[in-house]
Amino acid sequence: MPDHAGARDDKHGEAMEEGIVGDALAAGLDASAVEALTEMAALHKRDYELDRWLVNGRSRAPVAIVLETDHRTLSTRRLLLKVPITDDTTTRLTATEYARHRDAYAEAPDFAKEHLTKLEGDPIRLGKGRFMTLQEIAGDDIESVEVLTVLLNSMLGIPAGDTTEIPCTSTDFAEICGAVVSGVLQPWNGRPRKARQAFTVAEFLGLHIQDQLEPGGRLHALSMEHRTDRIEIAGERRPLVNPFALARGALFGDRRIVRGLVGRTHGDLHTDNVLVRVDPAIDAEKFHLIDLALYEPDGPVTRDPAHLLLYVLARRMDTLSAPQREALLDYVIAPDEAHAGRLPGWLVEVITSMDRAFLGWLEGSGLQPEWRRERLLSLAGCAMLFLGRKSTDRADHPWFLRLAARAADRFVGMPGLPAPDPESAPPVAVTPPAWRTLPEPLPVAWIPDLVRPRTAARTAVELHLIPHPPVERLAVTRWEALKEGLVAAGREARLFTEDEEVRQEGPAAAVGSSGAGLAVTRSGQRSAWTALPHDDSGAILDRADLAIRLRRLLDALLRVPAPAPEGFGIALGVETGGLVVSEGPAHAVPHETVRSRSSAGPLRLPADGVLARHELVRRGSAVADELVERLLFTFRQGRVER
Repeated sequence: MPDHAGARDDKHGEAMEEGIVGDALAAGLDASAVEALTEMAALHKRDYELDRWLVNGRSRAPVAIVLETDHRTLSTRRLLLKVPITDDTTTRLTATEYARHRDAYAEAPDFAKEHLTKLEGDPIRLGKGRFMTLQEIAGDDIESVEVLTVLLNSMLGIPAGDTTEIPCTSTDFAEICGAVVSGVLQPWNGRPRKARQAFTVAEFLGLHIQDQLEPGGRLHALSMEHRTDRIEIAGERRPLVNPFALARGALFGDRRIVRGLVGRTHGDLHTDNVLVRVDPAIDAEKFHLIDLALYEPDGPVTRDPAHLLLYVLARRMDTLSAPQREALLDYVIAPDEAHAGRLPGWLVEVITSMDRAFLGWLEGSGLQPEWRRERLLSLAGCAMLFLGRKSTDRADHPWFLRLAARAADRFVGMPGLPAPDPESAPPVAVTPPAWRTLPEPLPVAWIPDLVRPRTAARTAVELHLIPHPPVERLAVTRWEALKEGLVAAGREARLFTEDEEVRQEGPAAAVGSSGAGLAVTRSGQRSAWTALPHDDSGAILDRADLAIRLRRLLDALLRVPAPAPEGFGIALGVETGGLVVSEGPAHAVPHETVRSRSSAGPLRLPADGVLARHELVRRGSAVADELVERLLFTFRQGRVER
C-alpha cells in the first residue's frame, strides 16, 4: 500500500524548508550561515524568525534575537543567535568562542547559572574555525534586563533614543560596577591565587595586547614611532617609561618578576557585555555577562576591572572638561593618593566601588602588593588596547597614551622590584619562523606590473604576499571595492601620512604622493612598496632603516581587507630605477662614509618559501628582520665594488 503518511510528511517538510529561516533574518546573514541554519533546522523540524538585531556599533558580527519554533514539541522560545564574521583557520578548535563559553559554564556551574548565558544545543559549523551558536536569553525575560551602557547614559542624562528611559543614579551605577567586579572575583574564582610560574613584564602585558605590536596589529605603527625606552609626551613634565618598549621586553628583559594573580576572567569585560536586572527595580547583584569569546581559566584578574573602567571612560570622555581629564590621570593611577575634588562625583564613586571590591576579595591573603603592581600593568596594557581601537575617539588618544606611559612609569618605580636595566634586550624568539620551501617559486607581479612606473618611487623596497595555496580569483566588483580599504590600511600603517595625497590607480591600487603604494591583484597577491632613503650618490640600504620599512610594509599588507589564505609566499625586491644603490648608514654625513655600491638592475628575491598566515601574524617582526638579512646578503653577493 502507498505510504500516504510519508507523503504527507515530505510535503510538510518541503513547506517548512521554504520558510525555515525568515526573510528578515536571512537578509542579515551571509549565504553560508543561512544554508547551515536551514540544514540544522530542517533536521530538527524547526524554523527561525527574526525578533530584532542587536548592534553595539563596535562589532560587525551579526547578533540577533530570534524566535525558534519547534514543530515536534509544538513550542516557541526566544533565543540569541550569534554568527562570527570571518573564518579563523589560525584558532585551535578548543579556543573557539563556543569552546570557551562551554568551559566557562562547566568550570563554575553555580556562578554560570546566575550570571552567564547558557548555550543551546551544539554549535553550527560554517567553515574552518567558524561556528554559529544559539544561547538562552540572559535573565530569561528580555524586557527585565538592560545593557549597562544604557544605564551609564541614563545616569549622565544622555537621551536614550528609541529605548525606554530607565532612571539610574550615580550610586546605582557605581554599585553595579562594584557588584560585577566583586562577582567575577569572589563567587567565580574563590580565594586569590598566583600563577604557577611568575611572568616577565612583557609576557604579562602580552596577555592584554596579544599580538598587537606585530605587523598587522593595531598598535604596530604607533609603537614604531616610539621605539626608545623612554617617551616624551605633550603635557608631561619629563620623559616617562615607554609602555610599548616595556611590552617588547625593555628594562626587565627575561626576568620573571611579575608573580601573576590569575583566575577565571571574562577577557572583554565592558558595559556592552553586562546585562543588569532593571524590572521591577535596578538590582546590582542580578547581572549577566555575555560574549565569552575571550574567556580564560587562568587569565590576569586585574585585567577585567581595568578594562571595564577604561571602557566607561572611553565611552563618556566627552562629558569631562580638560581640567577634569588632567585630574583623572592622577586619580586612576593612584586613587588613594590623588585629590578627587575636581572630578565628577560619579567617577569617584565608580573607581572607589571597583577598588573596594578588589581589596575586599584580597583581605586575608597578604597579596595587596602584587595587586598594586599588576593593577598598574593592566592599566598600561588596557590603555594601549584603547589606543589601537577605531572606536576610541582620536581626540582621546593622547590621554590614553599618557595613561599607559604613567602606569608603566609608576610600575617601574614600585618598591619590591629589581632595578630596571636599560641594557636589557627584548626576549629573543626561541625558534625562527617556520618557512616551507617550494619546489618552484610562485609567480610574482612586481611594481612595473602593478602601476605606471612614473607614479611609484624611482628607488623603492617592495614586498609581495602571494596566497598559497592559490585562492579563488576575486570577482571584479569585490576587487574594485578594495580601493578605499587600501587607502585606509596604508594610513593606519603610516605607509601614507594622514595628510598625504593618495591616488587610486587601476582597479585596486593606491599610490601616495611620496611614491609609496599598495595594490591587490585579482589572484589575491598583496603588494606594498616605499621609497628608499638616498643621498647625492643614490639610494641607500641601511639594515636598521630597512627593518623599519619592511615592518611597515608588512603591517600595511596584513591590514588589507582582502581574502585571507592559509599561507603566503613572500617575494622581496629593490627597484633601483637605474640609479646607484649602496649599503651603509642612511644618516651618515656625506663624504665621511665609504659605501660599497652597485648600479645593477632591480634586485629581486623570488617567492620560493611559504609561511602559514598565523606565523606571519604572530611573528611579523622576526619575519621582517629575516627578510632584511636575506636582502642584504643577496645584494652583497651580486654587487659591483666601486
